[in-house]
Amino acid sequence: MITLLFYILKVILCSTLFFIYYWLFLRNKQFHQYNRFYLIGISLLSWIIPFIKIGIVAKTEIIQTPVILLANVVADNNTQFEQMVLEKSTVFDWNEFLVISCVLISILFLMRFVFSINKIKKLLKKYPVQNYNGYRLIMTDASGTPFSFFNYIFWNTAIDINSEVGKKIFTHEMIHIKEKHSIDKIFIELQLVIAWFNPINWLIRNELYLIHEFIADQKSVENNDASELAELLLVSAYPNQQHLLSNPFFFSPIKRRLKMFTQSSTAKFSYLRRVSILPILCLLILLFAFRQTNPITTNTVVKLNKQYTIVIDAGHGGKDSGGKGIDGTSEKEMTLLVAQKLKEINNNPNIKIILTRESDKFVLPQERANFANEVKADLLISIHMDIDLTGKSSGVKYFISKNTNPNNYESKVLATELQRNISSVFSKTYGVKTMERKVSILEESHMPTVIFECGFLNNAKDLEIVKSKPVEIAEKILSGATAYLLRKESK
Repeated sequence: MITLLFYILKVILCSTLFFIYYWLFLRNKQFHQYNRFYLIGISLLSWIIPFIKIGIVAKTEIIQTPVILLANVVADNNTQFEQMVLEKSTVFDWNEFLVISCVLISILFLMRFVFSINKIKKLLKKYPVQNYNGYRLIMTDASGTPFSFFNYIFWNTAIDINSEVGKKIFTHEMIHIKEKHSIDKIFIELQLVIAWFNPINWLIRNELYLIHEFIADQKSVENNDASELAELLLVSAYPNQQHLLSNPFFFSPIKRRLKMFTQSSTAKFSYLRRVSILPILCLLILLFAFRQTNPITTNTVVKLNKQYTIVIDAGHGGKDSGGKGIDGTSEKEMTLLVAQKLKEINNNPNIKIILTRESDKFVLPQERANFANEVKADLLISIHMDIDLTGKSSGVKYFISKNTNPNNYESKVLATELQRNISSVFSKTYGVKTMERKVSILEESHMPTVIFECGFLNNAKDLEIVKSKPVEIAEKILSGATAYLLRKESK
């Protein structure tokens, strides 16, 4: 499973590339409605694109055109990078730590959002609401007015609403209401509650709010008269305090608002500027979405160049029951169940599955390693289940031998492939760990060897997964092992 931090980094990178395009080709151009929806759209796409995964089969008979070759290169790099992230995982659950930290900070931003809503609600309670030209008008002397919020216009009593300047300011606020700019603001502020960590979202917010003003200025000022807009902006000096979710008339920077009126109404290459985002979008999907995948399913036989022997070791057995589950289930039962299913589902003539025990039988740890060596196994996978005294831990672990072992690197590659495949069954993984103490099955085996801790025996959820999905778990283990063999053959 890709870590939360890895996903966040991809979201930030994606939004950064989108925003760079906006800054270079769209900013300060007079297609304001397009820019408005572009900024809203990229804030959503930046979350979605890193989730997209397009699998490319590693071995295929399709003609390798330059485009397909490029896709394969990118896909392979993405897959290897994700595997590197998985390999670097530690026992400390960074995902959990990051989630807790993000939630705590998000709560603070949510409180900020709620506080802004309450400020507006207090104004509604404090001052009477009257109907004015079909709009709900609130006359107030509060700082930050005039501003609009949904169908409400909060008006400053110091401005004569019937004067020429007052009428134009009122028209300006009407445009905000008609264009439903308050919905944009609610959306972007709620996104900041969740994605406060992304600096690009704050830049998008500032640009979007200014585009709202461009739209209102353009539609409310006659003949794009910059002097008329300047008169409205500078008619009086009011407090700078603004409401987070409102559309205040005296919105800065004034210079950019005035500059919009001095530009030509049709920007050069405006259509080209807008549609050129399509190849950029395709490029982002190419960079983030493609993954190397293996054509491995229950009914598909993967063609291997030679025959391999995989020894599956069902941990414990006989007088050694291993751990005990919350309902009395023993570890030896669960490990044997998965091992037997693994042997049953294997239909690849080039893969031979051998079990260290076929029944409830006691086998010494040294005998398991010696057995794998005697049959000249290419891989050894030892299945176990973990125990946590608190009963709260869940997920899977992978243990390999010490770094001094000659099979350490290949064991790590095997464990990484197993981890990548099992992630669809168990949502949590503790990564690939090096066993610090000497374990016979790891140290005395002559082939890549992994101890697979298939969930926590005293966690009700994990135990239920193993009981209800032994075939699926077996399929994922076999898929991971086959993927390792395919990768090894491709070198």
